[in-house]
Amino acid sequence: MHSEPNAMKRLLLWCAALSLLGLARAGWAQSDDAALKAAYVYNIAQFTTWPGAETARPLTVCLSSAHVLWDSLRKLHGRPVGERRLSVIEPGPTTQCDVAVLRAGATRPATAAGGILAIVDEPKNGYAGAVALVEEDQHLRFDIDTVEAARAGLRFSSRLLRLARNVR
Repeated sequence: MHSEPNAMKRLLLWCAALSLLGLARAGWAQSDDAALKAAYVYNIAQFTTWPGAETARPLTVCLSSAHVLWDSLRKLHGRPVGERRLSVIEPGPTTQCDVAVLRAGATRPATAAGGILAIVDEPKNGYAGAVALVEEDQHLRFDIDTVEAARAGLRFSSRLLRLARNVR
């Protein structure tokens, strides 16, 4: 009789451990997903040409510190992008952004025509930026809107265009 309550306790402890392991794996998957998306942002920036780019100034990636990609992009801070260094910051009223990483459902930034590469993470409806990061069949893909890029004065490498899921 005493072994039955102990078996039940062990079973409950085992279930709790499995639940915690499942939660930890979900957290790892989110972290891996964010790191992969951050790598996409970094690599897309490497294959983008800005009009009159100042090589002395860092290539500034702007996003909210509350954005799910913040920590992963901050790990890339200082990495080279051509002759420039990547700077990942939270934008302010006078911040000059080269790349704006936006959340799903974002509206076109007022300054989108001013040399800013807008990358939208998982666009649902509406504005998808010049680049849209899209999860499809458990793979990360991206779409490119060349009209939106041209409106901002940006050009993409032909190699990047070949890798895109869709080019408009």
